[in-house]
Amino acid sequence: MEKDEVNWDVPYHQAFFKTSHNSFNMSVRKQLNHGVRGLEYDIHDSRIQKLGDFEVYHLPRHVDAAINIDGNPGDLLLSNWLKLLRNWSDEQSREHAPITLFIEFKDSIVDENNEPSELYGIKRLNQVILDALSPDYLYSHEDFRHENKKWPTVRELKGRVLIVLTSYWGGYWASSEGGFESRLQYLNNCLEGKDDVCFVSWIEEDKGDQKDFMKENARFWKCSIELSTKHYEENVNLQRPTRVDYDKIRMGRHIKTYYEKNYENGFRANFLATDSIYKEEYNKVFPWSV
Repeated sequence: MEKDEVNWDVPYHQAFFKTSHNSFNMSVRKQLNHGVRGLEYDIHDSRIQKLGDFEVYHLPRHVDAAINIDGNPGDLLLSNWLKLLRNWSDEQSREHAPITLFIEFKDSIVDENNEPSELYGIKRLNQVILDALSPDYLYSHEDFRHENKKWPTVRELKGRVLIVLTSYWGGYWASSEGGFESRLQYLNNCLEGKDDVCFVSWIEEDKGDQKDFMKENARFWKCSIELSTKHYEENVNLQRPTRVDYDKIRMGRHIKTYYEKNYENGFRANFLATDSIYKEEYNKVFPWSV
């Protein structure tokens, strides 16, 4: 879709954005140039006290992080992977649809790495983000709160970055390894009007005593494509954008099973995350907003 065809005036929570899975596996700059506006970074805090920063990777020994590839940073530091977004935005004179970055916890930010004080946890994450992007580039939960929790249009979010804290939904990880507790604490801070830089996502398979509280108050939803479709009208009414894993995972391999099921067949979600953003089947499957 050409720039002048962007549907600028649709509300953000009703727009459809090309979205990559594990975006750090390849050139982020090339993805953005290709029209991707939904990204995902996995972060770890295991060396937070030494580095003062989080690290971006998924697999052990960070073998999957495309360091120094086609404009990517030369290290794993989250701050530098965020600055990459700011620099690309500047190159476009900020004339682009909003970028939504899903940050997936691979460690809890409420854990032993963050003692003896909270300096290395939530507050540190917020500070890393603000130092790298600055409030001028962000559309934060604080901004959303000041707009009475109503989403602006794509046009009104032009040139901005939204950051959503999420976790892995396909099993127990979302609650048993700290992701749920981290997001719950962050969400409580947002609801109290403090530390509300990021948005928080409810995960379809969240487990825990306060999972209903998370569902009712989180502003995003990460779920299956079938469930997002079933509850699409409800999500529109709640103004709760959804992210789905568009690639079916089977036998440890990503296989593409949903390309033939498109918008006309009734499937709905705002962010359809895929490893195959350059495939023609993916590019044709929805009426992308950008």
